Amino acid sequence: MPDDTSTDHKQWFCLRTQNKREHIAAAILDRIEEVEVFCPRISQVKKTRAGKKRFVEAMFPGYIFAKFHYLTDSRQVVHSQGVIRMVELGDRRVIPERIIQDLKTSIPEGIIEAPDLSIEPGAEIEVVTGSLKGMNGKVLAQLPAKNRIQILLEILGSEICVDVSPDDILLARDKE
Repeated sequence: MPDDTSTDHKQWFCLRTQNKREHIAAAILDRIEEVEVFCPRISQVKKTRAGKKRFVEAMFPGYIFAKFHYLTDSRQVVHSQGVIRMVELGDRRVIPERIIQDLKTSIPEGIIEAPDLSIEPGAEIEVVTGSLKGMNGKVLAQLPAKNRIQILLEILGSEICVDVSPDDILLARDKE
């Protein structure tokens, strides 16, 4: 199979980065005028000692994408801080343009919000922020398009439905 990097136009490549340093490698490569960088990320909720927190991490841990002229820019790209090597399979190194464009289209801002999957309908919760702080309720539904959940609260003997951010509540089982 012939080498797929012999053209004179920019092409997309996948780069292996240091663990948990994808954003650093992307920022450094982004400073190089001849290089376009794509580092898709995911925002997700994780449980910590201090409770649940939202973290933003690389969608593909340890990997980023960069578009550049292979013959003139590959040495500078591969030797940039945070980059370990270029991913290749034999002579194949180029990522087809349509794959990157499809990814960019599906993640317009470069970051995707993952819903908190630990919050399921029927879960008992306590509101931990805002004007409803301290109230207990039950999850009715997740509203992933809005990154919100619908909860049922009892206030003064009446039940009301409220949409809240998953970050504003604590599951009853997590309070222990």
